[in-house]
Formats: sequence, structure tokens, C-alpha cells
Amino acid sequence: MGVEDRYQLIAVRYRNEREGIVDSITLNQLIESKQISHFYRPSEDTWVDISVDALRRREKAKVRRRLHRASDWEARDEQEKEKPRGLFARFFRRKRKPPAPRELRAQEWFDQGFRLLQTTDDCEGAARAFACSIQLNPKYERAYVERALAYERLGNLQQAIEDYSRALLLNPADAKVYYLRGLALKRLGMGEEAITDLKKAADLRFRPACDFLKSIGISW
Repeated sequence: MGVEDRYQLIAVRYRNEREGIVDSITLNQLIESKQISHFYRPSEDTWVDISVDALRRREKAKVRRRLHRASDWEARDEQEKEKPRGLFARFFRRKRKPPAPRELRAQEWFDQGFRLLQTTDDCEGAARAFACSIQLNPKYERAYVERALAYERLGNLQQAIEDYSRALLLNPADAKVYYLRGLALKRLGMGEEAITDLKKAADLRFRPACDFLKSIGISW
């Protein structure tokens, strides 16, 4: 089983025409935020325009119908509980459903991703774990930063920059993130934008940014 099978890595095309790979959870987040224009569907061997993807619309409609039916059954179940019991009701015990397995919290997903990234270099698994953390807590700044690092290692600099930018929206005073985004921008060939970020990090007294600017002969 390859990496693509395990983590369902999917090729995406951002609105600036750059391409990269993301996991299925991040794909949904990018579609919802309209940060991408297309994604690649292997079953059809084609790039799908997210604005006219009938298949995804049908799948979302099915999910809504399932949720609606489930809520109807829950309501009926509650009504049954409210009904008065007959003379022999005490002889019949209602079957209790087994407890559902506990779902991981945002922090637990983050910890799992951090462990995968730092100790096993499983960037695909780490990116997916951070995506799960973000799904549960969209304001978790560190999850965006760590997912950006994972995607940098996967070669998707565009997604790394998107995640660094989201982290900076949540915490505009994080000098290290300006530095990291600056380096990613530089690797992507966006020199002017990179210098702007590196200067911002230096203004916030982040020493590595100061040293980097000095090394390339730039004062601020």
C-alpha cells in the first residue's frame, strides 16, 4: 500500500495556477475556503473544476439526507422513551447501545501530528493529523504552523505559505512565522515578498531573520 493509498494524497491546483498535493481533509478545507480552483480525480483521470463538480454536490446532498434521517430517528427514539410503560414494562429492559469510541480532541490530534513529524518524519500522516486538529479547532495557530512545515517537506510550498498566512492572521506578532513564511517565499522565487517577511521578523527581533538578512547584505 503506497502513501497515496494510505493518506489519499490528492493533487490540487491553487488559484495562482501552482500545484501541490494535500490530504483529503485539507482538500475539503481548501474547497470550502475556495483557495483552490481544481483538484485531480484519478478515477476520471481529469482535473475537476470545484465550481462545477456535480459529483461532490451529490455526495454532499447524500450526507445532508443521511443526517436528516438520523435526526428523525433520534427524535422518534426520544418520543418512545417518553411513552408511559404498561404493566409488564418493568420486565423488559431497553437494550442500551454500546458507548461510541471516544473521538480525539484537537490537542490530541496536534500531539499525534507533532510526534509523527518530529520522530518518524511521516509528513503525510502528520499533515493529516494537523488537518484533523484544525478541523476541530480552526483557531489553533500552532496546528497551521506545523502543517505548513509538513507540507514544506512534502514539496508543497504553496500550501505551506497558505498555512503560515492563516497562522499570522491568528497571531500577527509571531516573528518566527514571518521568518518561516519568508524562507518559503524565497524558495518559491518570490524574492520581494520574502524580504518583506524577513524584515518584519527582524523588526520583531527574531535573531535568525536578522542574521539571514545580514548574510545577503540587506539592512533594515
